[in-house]
Amino acid sequence: MDSPHSTPDLRDQRIAELERQLAEALAIIEVSRRENGELKAEIERLKRSGKRQAVPFERREHVKEPKKPGRKKGQGGKYAYREKPAPEQVKETKFAELQSCPECGGALENTKEHEQYEIDIPEVKPEIRRYVTYSADCTKCGKRVRSQHPEQISQGAGAAGVVVGPRAKALAADLKHDLGASYGKVCRLINDAFGLKVTRSAWCQAGQRLAHQARPVYTDLIDVLQACAIVHADETGWRIGPLSAWLWVFTNQHITVYTIRTDRSHEVVVDILGREFKGTLVSDCFLAYDHKALAEWLKQKCLSHLLKDLKEMRETKTRGAVRFARQVTAVLQGALTLKAEKSTLAAPTYAQRAADLEARLDALIDPKRHLTDPDNLRFARRLRKQRPHILRFLYIDGLDATNNLAERKLRPAVVIRKTNGCNRADSGAQTHAILSSVLATCRQQDIPVLDYLIKLQRYGDTPPALTGPPAAVT
Repeated sequence: MDSPHSTPDLRDQRIAELERQLAEALAIIEVSRRENGELKAEIERLKRSGKRQAVPFERREHVKEPKKPGRKKGQGGKYAYREKPAPEQVKETKFAELQSCPECGGALENTKEHEQYEIDIPEVKPEIRRYVTYSADCTKCGKRVRSQHPEQISQGAGAAGVVVGPRAKALAADLKHDLGASYGKVCRLINDAFGLKVTRSAWCQAGQRLAHQARPVYTDLIDVLQACAIVHADETGWRIGPLSAWLWVFTNQHITVYTIRTDRSHEVVVDILGREFKGTLVSDCFLAYDHKALAEWLKQKCLSHLLKDLKEMRETKTRGAVRFARQVTAVLQGALTLKAEKSTLAAPTYAQRAADLEARLDALIDPKRHLTDPDNLRFARRLRKQRPHILRFLYIDGLDATNNLAERKLRPAVVIRKTNGCNRADSGAQTHAILSSVLATCRQQDIPVLDYLIKLQRYGDTPPALTGPPAAVT
């Protein structure tokens, strides 16, 4: 407290100082209140996001002017108006006569005829085929032999003499292992559409038998993949019963191979592609793809992942720290632009521009460069580690700069993981890996899926090899 002998000027100064401190304290309290409100709102948002799994994947920033939905003008020619069917295609013609006015019953004049064509799915009923086979004793070797019709898929008789046909099994496998329907929904759909009553366990057993028949095709796919010039790889979380597992995909434009393993190590990559893989592996920067066992492989790291991380850095950094992310982004985007323009550039011009990009990238991540921001320093070390595999796509025709192909092939698996809950046993995991590989490859090569699986099941039918065109392999 001021002494009784303080002068008025000293008291006024003291009062002014106290008022200033009070104002600062009130300002701090107001800021604290505002931050407290923001934190409470964030806590509530996180609580809601725990109930709604879609929220964590929403956009960080909402687009003010989103793109107009629908296709662009001039695109999508295959979605034009349907052409009128030819007269010989019309099965039935029905007339709706107009004798009088339906409103008042008055007479009509200037009658015009209008036509409409309705294309619908016909009512489908199960088709039952009866196969008669014969068995006899051989007088020469003494064995009991039996005949089998080329279209039969089983020699069951007696209690096992009624079996589900190959087309129904092929459709069920496609619905389950490619379109992501559960066995319960497969039962409902096939029963409602075709009147075929089969239990879920029966469809499951049929799928396992079909996978056993398709295993040689699956093995051939792996052999062909090992000789391919380019392979994209990626993995996602999976479960086999209570155990954690991973679903891997190895793919290119012509072949896709899935495998489900309980480990996420480089051994999976080596097991599928072989230790002497001579092609180029396109992947993200996951450690399994950088193991010393793969050190001699040609690789291309996904630029989309790098650009995504750089975008986050540009949004969070300020002042001089943001400059590094902007400069590296410019180099990577410049490389993408250069590859897109390759067909229009002379070879010397293209080579010079590629060399310039290489030099700019080397200068940005030079170890001698002083980077004070820890995130920039960490990202520069990451780029130095992957330096030989960042711009390789500039020099190999057909090599993508991103791993988007593998990620697209993982999307059906992610849907199945969400709707079906992965697999309960290892046998189910093997069944899914084999059949999903065969189905995906058939669609890549424009091979009718149902026809292929029917040939795979029938005795005497040899399905075409899923090896892809010769250009797909080295």
